[in-house]
Amino acid sequence: MNKNESKYFNTAIKMDQAFLELLEKKDFAYITVKEICHEAGVNRSTFYLHYETLDDLLKESVEYMNRHFLEHMGQDSRNFVNKINDCSKDELYLITPKYLKPYLSYIKRNKRLFFNSYKKSKSATT
Repeated sequence: MNKNESKYFNTAIKMDQAFLELLEKKDFAYITVKEICHEAGVNRSTFYLHYETLDDLLKESVEYMNRHFLEHMGQDSRNFVNKINDCSKDELYLITPKYLKPYLSYIKRNKRLFFNSYKKSKSATT
């Protein structure tokens, strides 16, 4: 990765983090591009270099949180997903507290992001 690519991705990470911090304080509907740019220390044009809309940032943030979750759970994402996909429904009902508690704790800590992502995905299908 060259210096420009690194700067591009670091800027995206700053905006993701700023968005997640704002999401802890207020609902998605009340977050503005201006606030995200201010928190991330970037120009508005930089935001639009990375995203077309706030919905795009929300989608990317969910992907970021999913990767972070897999790291949190100590799993390789490909193996984890394959294992879940290969399980029968009967096996999935047997998820133990050892796995369920960390999962639910993670969701609780990031509830605003997941709630807004769910709300957006639901409205897109109706």
